[in-house]
Amino acid sequence: MRYFICKVKLENKIVSHSDKGEAALEQLAARSLSYIDENKDGFLGCVTSVYKKDCTFIFAGKGDDNRFSQEIADFWDYIGFAGGVIEMKESCTHQINRELRTARVDLPSNMDEVFDVEFKRMLDADEHIASAPDDVTLSDYAADHHFPELQAEAERIAACQKMPKFNGHPVHYILEENDTHKAKKAVDMLVHTLYQANRLESARVIILDNHSLDSMSRRSHSNLLKNIYRNFIGATIVISLSANGSDDEFADAAEELIEKACKLAIRYQHEVLTIFRIPQNNTEARRMISANLNNAMTMLTFAEAPADYEESVAYMKRICEKKHVADPASFIEKINPEQTAFYTAELEAIFREHYSSHLKQTCFPAYLNCENTAVKTSKPEGKAADTLEDMIGLDKVKQVIRESVGYYQLQKVYHERNICLNTPARSMVFTGNPGTAKTSVARLTAKIFKDNGLIESGNIVEVGRADLVGKYVGWTAPTVKAAFQRAKGSILFIDEAYSLVDDRDGLYGDEAINTIVQEMENHREDTIVIFAGYPDKMERFLQKNPGLRSRIAFHVDFPDYTPEELLEILRLMVKNQSMTLAPDAADAALAIFREAVKKPDFGNGRFVRNILEQAQMRMAGRLTAGCTSTLTNEQLTTLRAEDFEMPVMCAEEPERRVIGF
Repeated sequence: MRYFICKVKLENKIVSHSDKGEAALEQLAARSLSYIDENKDGFLGCVTSVYKKDCTFIFAGKGDDNRFSQEIADFWDYIGFAGGVIEMKESCTHQINRELRTARVDLPSNMDEVFDVEFKRMLDADEHIASAPDDVTLSDYAADHHFPELQAEAERIAACQKMPKFNGHPVHYILEENDTHKAKKAVDMLVHTLYQANRLESARVIILDNHSLDSMSRRSHSNLLKNIYRNFIGATIVISLSANGSDDEFADAAEELIEKACKLAIRYQHEVLTIFRIPQNNTEARRMISANLNNAMTMLTFAEAPADYEESVAYMKRICEKKHVADPASFIEKINPEQTAFYTAELEAIFREHYSSHLKQTCFPAYLNCENTAVKTSKPEGKAADTLEDMIGLDKVKQVIRESVGYYQLQKVYHERNICLNTPARSMVFTGNPGTAKTSVARLTAKIFKDNGLIESGNIVEVGRADLVGKYVGWTAPTVKAAFQRAKGSILFIDEAYSLVDDRDGLYGDEAINTIVQEMENHREDTIVIFAGYPDKMERFLQKNPGLRSRIAFHVDFPDYTPEELLEILRLMVKNQSMTLAPDAADAALAIFREAVKKPDFGNGRFVRNILEQAQMRMAGRLTAGCTSTLTNEQLTTLRAEDFEMPVMCAEEPERRVIGF
């Protein structure tokens, strides 16, 4: 469906307060309604306002520009007033809605239904008409932003003969881009180019994500998506998938949307152009799209290629030129010549970071000595920080995270005051026994640092030995470098890091460690590495490479939980499951925890979860031994002392030997 808002210049004025004017307005409304009733080709028109010699009407239907020009002219001839169409502009549904809401003539009661715009009122999505600057081609844009596959597609579009009319889509697209604004710009450039080549009937674009569809109930998602595809015949639908957490969280949020979108993309592949926008280097997103499409459509992928140092310098010069920076030398020197690859987002971030200082020094020297009155305190802010503070125990861990946030914020103040200091090491080591929340805290740390402006993204990348060490000679170094690229702007979490070299001296693990040290230096300013593992093994791990320890700023020890803390964890788990502990049950659990902490590697938080699950099993056996129909809600949700027992394996394990008396 395409929508147009059209302007007409009348030969004679229609004055609304005169009798003649009232009759003319009634005639306009009646003729519009009659046209809708009589039209058999699916084209719909309706006059919405008249003022003096200016008249506005909306028009809807399916077809190319030539067809619409003819149909719009026929509609005005049908209306029967002297005057001609002076402007026809393709519009979006929200613009049509506004015309209907502000109409100055009486409209038919079914106008919303006729123009099929009701779904837009229930959908919070970016819908617009794609446009592009007259002096920038798609090929130029792709070359400037280092999208080689997009540049090749621009050349293919130009090489194909312009079609006399829209015939369908030979290919669809996947765009890998993290920055929402840049992704929208690339889509608009592509859609505008295809539209100019008659590869699209309409330049209309809608960008859909989970947030858009969540504005309606989950039950209605499929119907809403079907309505959108039907409404966008001849136009473009962008399925936008952005990662705001771990890969698992991304998969959970995106899987349903991808599955439904792929089914409709296949069904409407010749009528609607589908573009999937996914995060950079997100293999899980590519896998899900490929699995759901199952080769039913040809997909071309556009991904930004990293620039080398010379290309990065040239790009920085172009940014400076656009901002009228006469001498770009101070910006170019911020580009690390030892770094092998740069993305345009990194270079733009470097420019933004130093542009304020440049303005003060070159244009507004009166502000050079002004102090920042909005410097944050060292207390971390945000939901993730609150979650960490609410966790049971971990007092020393919380203190280290607070201190690290304050430390990094102070470095930013030094930078803003032009106090020259070397960039500090920012990586960490988390040591602790199993179940002490090392992984959970690492994930929260990424979000805390993101919320407090220390890193660009809170999207932590979690890896282990299998993700870093290659199977064959020469595979390990590229694998490690790829992991750092995925974690750029965030945190790379290496769990059980000692396994890289544990009992494997001189093999591929040593190559992995050497490459990690090199990449930590190359990505010193944009990536934080957190190593995690058991205390004794992590100490031996740090001794493997002399340069590794010096690149670690914080050593965070996760102590075993006390029996009382384990009980608080149990209470929290029980509460989260809408259950309660009887007083004697709390005493029984505490007695178990006091014995458990004497055992080596008893499991900490994991032990509590196992104890709770076993207690629920015993509770189920106890309750189902009698008549379940007479049980009260309190009985069904209350754990008793008899439900808690020390696990047999734990009871048989030897106690931990304690040094001293």
